[in-house]
Amino acid sequence: MVVFTGARRKATGEIQIVRNNKDTGGDSWYFTASPQGEAGERQEVFRRFDPRTRPWYKSAEHAVEPTFTGVYRHFVFLEPTITAAHPVRDAEGKLIGVFGVDYLLSWLGDMLRGIPVGVSGQIFITDADGFLVAATSLKAPFEEQSGQFARIRAVESDNPVLKLAAQSLPGNTGDYSREITLYDRSYLVDVRGFHEAGIDWKIYVVLARDDFFGGIQKAVDRTAVVTVLAIIMALFVAIWTSEWITRPILRLNEAANELAEGRLQSVPDTERQDELGQLTRAFNKMACQLTELVESLEARVTERTKALAEKTSEEQQVRKILHAELAKAGREQKAMLPTDIDDAQLHLQIIYEPYMLVSGDFCGYRWMKGESVLFGYIIDVNGHGVATALQTAAINVMIQETLQSNLSLSERMAEINHRVARYFKDDLLVAACFFELDFKEKELRYVAAGITEFFANSIAYAGRNKTPGSFLGISDQTEFEICTMPIHEGDCFCFYSDGIAEQIMEGRQFPLGATFGELVQSVNNIAAVGVRRDDVTAMCIRIGSLA
Repeated sequence: MVVFTGARRKATGEIQIVRNNKDTGGDSWYFTASPQGEAGERQEVFRRFDPRTRPWYKSAEHAVEPTFTGVYRHFVFLEPTITAAHPVRDAEGKLIGVFGVDYLLSWLGDMLRGIPVGVSGQIFITDADGFLVAATSLKAPFEEQSGQFARIRAVESDNPVLKLAAQSLPGNTGDYSREITLYDRSYLVDVRGFHEAGIDWKIYVVLARDDFFGGIQKAVDRTAVVTVLAIIMALFVAIWTSEWITRPILRLNEAANELAEGRLQSVPDTERQDELGQLTRAFNKMACQLTELVESLEARVTERTKALAEKTSEEQQVRKILHAELAKAGREQKAMLPTDIDDAQLHLQIIYEPYMLVSGDFCGYRWMKGESVLFGYIIDVNGHGVATALQTAAINVMIQETLQSNLSLSERMAEINHRVARYFKDDLLVAACFFELDFKEKELRYVAAGITEFFANSIAYAGRNKTPGSFLGISDQTEFEICTMPIHEGDCFCFYSDGIAEQIMEGRQFPLGATFGELVQSVNNIAAVGVRRDDVTAMCIRIGSLA
């Protein structure tokens, strides 16, 4: 059973309630509506009305979401109409109902006619097939032909401007603007598409050029005449006043030039009571004050220059002394490094370059357990300068103290971490790497704290080896993990600070399969670049005989 329920607004503004169900026998009954929206007296009846035959219902049958119908003729109002149709489907997708709202397009034409487009301008809208939807130049966008509703195609309209505008670019599907000419008059045509929920319209705005630019041209002509007259009058006034005004100004200019060269020259126009007279008197007073001030300043500048020269000389002497002391401290710091090793068992070469005269990096080694185990370390304290160098020296002393005890690598790193957290500030970052080369066990053991990697060119591993571990001093509860790697005769390793690590991350690489000399040369090349931004420290090692 078809059920149709709705409401409509009559031309008088009155609201009617519409019902079509079993009780109406398939007819549509129209009732008056109470203020509360209840049906009252029946006013009209439309026989045998089946809403399923209407365009809005047929559009919704094939739609999965709300859509607009094309333009059709309303069966009651007999006007072009579009309907917003909303299909309602059950869980299986079957259509169970349609909500629809009719829009009479007569209101659209009335609205367009209220837009100011000049005396000869017009606005019209066409659908995707080129038929008129609304037009300001037409009373209705359709014709009655033998009692039938016939829509008007824009390119066949009786209005010549509308027809030419529609023909201007018939194959263009996008927005465009162009100029057309009809009967020696120019029109500007702007076309914009409107696409929304099934609506595919084109909106044409046609403006007559002379409607808008004709008045502007007249205004421009009048403005030009007024401007010329104003210029002529201004020239006469300027000639008349220039003599009276410029003479004292020229005298003031001459006196100002003399004053700039150090010679005081008073201006005679002090009796005038106008602004120039006031300016002259003020200038004479200022000139006298400036002359006195310059004389006073010259004396003070002489005294200040002498005092400044003496102070500058003292500061230069102090800077020389400080530089010499820092250079001496840097030499002493470098002298504390252990010597390189070059024997049958081990080749070890240290690369050490401070960014400033003193370094925040340090490294060292010590033979342990009867020279069967080589303990080595690298320290990297963030920052540069004297304070950082002192902190590095203090940590180096801490490491030397831990060597007096028989501690493992992780225990030794944990002890240094405890001391750094206790004695240094929270904002200090200390990175370190401890390693042991055990020639008896043929094993490399290492622990890292903030040193992110080292390089290996060995049988067991080739390339940059990542070393996990947080910076020292961040937490007293940090645990440090010992990592191991087997060693063989001819294996090469390079431990380094972030002055080299940063260069490697930027693209510079160590050579794989190279000799020990080539590895050392590569590290030196990278260090020469890295030292421009940070301290550089590296320990290059080659394993010799393991017998």
